[in-house]
Amino acid sequence: MATHSIVMGFPSHEMAEDVIASPWQRLGGCVIAPGMWTAECLTCGQRETVEDPGPHFDGWTAPDVSAASAVSRFAARCRGDLDQAETSVVSHAGLWLLLASVSEHVTGEDGERVAQILGMPTEDATAAAHRLLAEPHPTLAATFGAWVAEGVTTPLSGADRGIPEQAWLDQWASDRTRGLINRFPVQVDASTLLLLATALVLEPRWTEPLRSSGAYGLVLTGGLQTIVDTEAAGLVAVAKPHSEDAVDVVSVIADPRVPPSQVWKGVDEVVELLSKGALWHAEKPAGTPDVGHAWKCRTRVESVLRGEAGEGGGPVRRWSSRLRRWSAQETLDLIATPGLAEVARALLPEITDPEVECVQSVRGEFDEDGFRAAAITAVAMVTRMPDFVETKVERVELDFSRAHAVVAIARGGAWESVPLVSAWVTKELSRPLRTMPDTDWESLELLAETDPDEAAELISYKRRRMRERGES
Repeated sequence: MATHSIVMGFPSHEMAEDVIASPWQRLGGCVIAPGMWTAECLTCGQRETVEDPGPHFDGWTAPDVSAASAVSRFAARCRGDLDQAETSVVSHAGLWLLLASVSEHVTGEDGERVAQILGMPTEDATAAAHRLLAEPHPTLAATFGAWVAEGVTTPLSGADRGIPEQAWLDQWASDRTRGLINRFPVQVDASTLLLLATALVLEPRWTEPLRSSGAYGLVLTGGLQTIVDTEAAGLVAVAKPHSEDAVDVVSVIADPRVPPSQVWKGVDEVVELLSKGALWHAEKPAGTPDVGHAWKCRTRVESVLRGEAGEGGGPVRRWSSRLRRWSAQETLDLIATPGLAEVARALLPEITDPEVECVQSVRGEFDEDGFRAAAITAVAMVTRMPDFVETKVERVELDFSRAHAVVAIARGGAWESVPLVSAWVTKELSRPLRTMPDTDWESLELLAETDPDEAAELISYKRRRMRERGES
């Protein structure tokens, strides 16, 4: 776990330079005891004293955040191009992952444009996407799926042949989002040529449940709470409950007069500071007013345990944040996603200007126990609707409602053409339709769970037709 460090004791010149260059280190400012450090967790602000750690803590290799930077820039572009600054919930990571997974096939001028949109060369983007999908994460699960219709030419080598049925895709969505999303966001049919999808699900839990306050309110007394002066949004308040699940869930609030687009730029600044270790719990910029757009500060004398008293006579820092219990679910039309048209052209080179559909189903929930979110992002490419012409059509309907014969004939080997079973079917032999295995009735029962009005109308029609045919 990365930590903030405060160096106690008189530092050497080299140590002072090292501290100045590191946002996660500070000098204690006084000589207390040589070899004593106070460590503060980067992600939650919790502290503990470390005895005799040596001149430095063990070093660590900075992680590769190129993919994170690319997704952040892509998200900022989508918020502007798709007018998503006030969208209740969306997963730009799921959308980036889908496009990046196949971007290596986009070349020429289209490839240059897609590379600029994805934030890295197309081959690098595909490699980054594959790495994200391959490396396990303790809380996050990510999946990519690709299906292509039989006989369709595409450069995708790993796509499954055959477009799955809708029920199978619904189950795929449910399985890969742990039941948070139960329906695949696009409908497939015989015209579907190519189908791509990504699934993301994450369920980090707070180390300590938040305290409830009213029907919708929550109170955070630990974790990381601070006030940050951002260039884009001015002073913002930041709250992040502590979680040990390797996912930071950061809430940021700005002055209500700041446009949402600027607030998101401020959020990017906050996240960058957090990633660099430059956010410190329970701190506010110099000159911050005691009363702001989302905070009130007051200092008064109270009785506290001796061990809680601030060092050097400083005040005890006790911060709390009032958060909201919330949930949101969206089905987003993402057809205007930058780079989507270029990807479609590259993946179906023999189809002239195919019809493309891009939809995301996404859900998020924040409560006293943790955060849950899932997203299914899907792209379907279909043939254009054919031109219709007027012509003669002969329709023939055969009616077996009167007495008729049925025979079962064997085929193959010594049994070839042997009539195995024969029957003369009359009305008296007819059985009520409801007693026979009937996939229509099963389908209607399933439909009733999601759309009872439509199911009732179809059931009524089915029963009316049965009565007209003399079936009970």
